[in-house]
Amino acid sequence: MSDEEPPLQTNKILMATGFAQMFSDSLNNRFNNLLVAAAGATVHQMGFLQGTKSLSTNLFQIVFGRLADKYGKKKFVATGRILNSLAIAGLLFFDQPDSLIWLVILSSFFNSMSLPPWNSLLGDYTTNATRGKIIGAINSISQLGSFFAMIIALLMTINQQGDTILASYRTVFILASATSLISGVMVLFTTEKPPRGEHKSLELNRLVSDPRLRKYLTLNFIYGIAMSFAWPLFPLVITNRLKMKVWQISTFSLVSAFMNVLTQRRRGTFMDRIGRRPIVVFSRVMMSVAPVAYALATQWWHIAIAELFLGVGMAAWQSSESTYVIDLAPGDLRATYLASSTAAFGVASFIGSNLGGTVVDTFFNGMAGLNQGLLISSALRLFAGLAYLTMTESMTRSGKES
Repeated sequence: MSDEEPPLQTNKILMATGFAQMFSDSLNNRFNNLLVAAAGATVHQMGFLQGTKSLSTNLFQIVFGRLADKYGKKKFVATGRILNSLAIAGLLFFDQPDSLIWLVILSSFFNSMSLPPWNSLLGDYTTNATRGKIIGAINSISQLGSFFAMIIALLMTINQQGDTILASYRTVFILASATSLISGVMVLFTTEKPPRGEHKSLELNRLVSDPRLRKYLTLNFIYGIAMSFAWPLFPLVITNRLKMKVWQISTFSLVSAFMNVLTQRRRGTFMDRIGRRPIVVFSRVMMSVAPVAYALATQWWHIAIAELFLGVGMAAWQSSESTYVIDLAPGDLRATYLASSTAAFGVASFIGSNLGGTVVDTFFNGMAGLNQGLLISSALRLFAGLAYLTMTESMTRSGKES
């Protein structure tokens, strides 16, 4: 657009903050479900955990996103990251599934305070024509945080002896808590554009009146149910069937992070050239590989091979999701638009995760029916991913909104 404000210049503090956030999140998100599974949670409990965790992460983002648009982004990122650090630290002091489940949910809620403001903050550093390139570049540096987090977790646990128990995860959560705290402090030293505080409400009518956003929210809701159907099952395959060590989990996470870092920057530039929709569709369809891989895996390295492909898909997801929604959003509603997208996905994943846990427990005999549930989820992901072909493209080949 010709009346766009000039972007802020990316800087080392911004990159370092993204790095620290991803370092913490990759450890916390990879291992907190496994911690609960190791504590003896049932399939039904895992379904409740995954669904409520996603709901608490995503539902309230629309509120925090609007507040960030009105009052400034950095303060919400900092507050969320610091409180998240405290919740992660709490996981070190409990050993019963119920207590751990609620701490994980609390951590997810605090994280929801920081996610839409952070993504909106990145929008301050972009223009319409360079959004995919800049966000892809920042995300590639951030993803290095995930990469190095898994290297450190691997090196610190490679000599693990015996079964994986709660104590096996202690070092992982100490690191996740510390780096969440560090990122919360660092973000205060970044630069943001002044907030536009003239609007006094959430202005949900502006969200509903945008037909492109309505369609995208509908697609996100459908895909959220399809994708999350398998979420309760993954930790149970890792913990109970494959009995993975922490270093093995770190290794296949490292493979995924490596592919993500390798393709993130290039994906953003490519997206600026061909449009957002092809990358969105590709990323969603690619996720259908995961349930099949978990169903067929008999060794931990089978999962690692699948993570090569999933890392590429996740890189496409991360770069295309925020880029597409920021394309649609007016400058004063970026965080609100981003939050509405994650809210739709969060409500859907609450339904899908609980549905997956209940269906597998009730109709497929719990642990014995993991494979049936995984294959159902793969088919659902494939068809729901292809449905994104109907979404509205947000830019022309010249980089301007269509």
